[in-house]
Amino acid sequence: MFLLQMAGFPGSGKSTLAKEISKHIDDVVVIDRDVIKSSMIESGVDLSIINDASYKLAFELCSYYLSINKSVIIDTPCFFEATLENGIEIAQKCGAKYKYIECRIEDFDEVSNRLRNRQSSVSQFKSAEIERFLAALDKSRKPTNYECITVDSSAPIDLYIDNVLDYLNI
Repeated sequence: MFLLQMAGFPGSGKSTLAKEISKHIDDVVVIDRDVIKSSMIESGVDLSIINDASYKLAFELCSYYLSINKSVIIDTPCFFEATLENGIEIAQKCGAKYKYIECRIEDFDEVSNRLRNRQSSVSQFKSAEIERFLAALDKSRKPTNYECITVDSSAPIDLYIDNVLDYLNI
């Protein structure tokens, strides 16, 4: 059983990779914070609490699924130290292996194109400014005491899915 924490800029392929991993692993649950956040927005939850509440709910679900022996992929950008620490703490508490994958694309035009053309939910970015992209390129928080991998998610997923599955020991 593992907890896989995804990381990367919006449009970098985190959700796509999480879904692809779930096709290869039985009993894995993907917790996509965008789904939670969009549901809250569409339900009229006060915008001032949605960011914190959606992270809290995502991690509560993570704990729940790990407690019933399901592996979990948590899909967030992992831009905040607290997000990283919560993932590590929950994995330890639940006796799960902690894993971390950063999806990285350094080509702004590629990310911008993905954001424009994806089927986006109400909470997702539909575009990006170059300044924001460059500022966030190295913003994902990475664990220091755990092996983690970074994938060049500008490449077709078929070129790196086997490396990802090997990393997860599948």
